[in-house]
Amino acid sequence: MAAARMRSIFLVLISGLMLLLSGCAVREPRPDGAWLEERQRWFEAHPDWSVKGRLGLSDGQRGGSLSFDWQTRGEQHFVMLRTVAGGRQWRLEFDSDSARLEGTDIGLLLGPEPDALVEQAVGWPIPVLWMSRWLRALPAPAQARMQFEQDGTLARLSHQNWVVDFNRWSQNDQGLLLPARIEARDSPYRVRAALSGWQFEAGR
Repeated sequence: MAAARMRSIFLVLISGLMLLLSGCAVREPRPDGAWLEERQRWFEAHPDWSVKGRLGLSDGQRGGSLSFDWQTRGEQHFVMLRTVAGGRQWRLEFDSDSARLEGTDIGLLLGPEPDALVEQAVGWPIPVLWMSRWLRALPAPAQARMQFEQDGTLARLSHQNWVVDFNRWSQNDQGLLLPARIEARDSPYRVRAALSGWQFEAGR
């Protein structure tokens, strides 16, 4: 009898703890747009940032993967791309006016924007220019249509043929939610990004 009562008390305590933990995981509902305004202000105050990750690429028949290190200093972006197998690598630099790519098998490529250079080098259409904002969960381009979760976080954006889903988030020491997994699709192409190691420097 005593053992059965103890089991009942234990189950009640476990159930209460699970409810408490699940309650902590739920973020407060917020109106659409307020979350983006705060996010924009954060990145304006922290223009220098970096993130690491891996890209999974598919065209419906073939697949591939790249690791990347992405560093930004204001409007200037520096991206190292490496094949997970084969040892090929490229260094990309770009801003709003020009792009420069050099590395395995390509020598040096120059152009007005990065997407065409990256596709020429790696053989996949990757929307690098827009990704400079998607990685931060900011809309790109400005005309993109957006869908939000109940707590105000960005769930999906779409423009022309690209649809981008924000599937998982992490939180830094300052409480900022940062994308951890993103999937961008423009049939038959799909780009999956797994992100980690976010770093920020104080504004200049």
